[in-house]
Amino acid sequence: MKKPGSHDSPGMGGGKPKAEGARIRRPGGAVLPLDPEVERWFAAVGAAFPASRSSIIPMLQSAQASLGYLPRDAMQAIARHLKVSPVTLEGVASFYAQFRFDKPGRHRVTVCRGTACYVRGSSKLMDDIQADLKVAAGGTTADGEVTLEAVSCFGACALAPVVVVDGTVNGRVSSASLKALVDAAGQHPQPQPGRRTKAGA
Repeated sequence: MKKPGSHDSPGMGGGKPKAEGARIRRPGGAVLPLDPEVERWFAAVGAAFPASRSSIIPMLQSAQASLGYLPRDAMQAIARHLKVSPVTLEGVASFYAQFRFDKPGRHRVTVCRGTACYVRGSSKLMDDIQADLKVAAGGTTADGEVTLEAVSCFGACALAPVVVVDGTVNGRVSSASLKALVDAAGQHPQPQPGRRTKAGA
């Protein structure tokens, strides 16, 4: 089970604020607004989800798709709407690797570590890009630009080694071509996902 990052946990204890609809009620009665992005998401889609446990995964997925991750305010708003404890909600979200508790970088670089990619050098790709970006897999660079991830398999073994940069699948990647891809991503803040390219021989 993966753990949420070093941010404040959305749990119940220790005087943490509690969500009430699109607001957070602190102990003592003070009501504070949610983060504006969370409030916009909640106002747009919150009522569409039935207030039951069956909505936990779909609502978490909706929040992450809209916000890019699961901030504390979103977790608390979801828990309040679904009438489950924040601790229960955190436990569910922590169980699944698809959910993130930390804000991702503007660009995402995901290296495949499947068998075919590993045999064709994905381990070295990961080592080299970690050294270049000065960040470990699962982390985000200090400037907030790049989140580096690893995945078990993309299912594109014929293109191994595969790296996905901002949704674009790149096959037969080398360390040099991966660095070029990351550099190019920094120059294009609004990439068009879904293209398949061959980044290198």
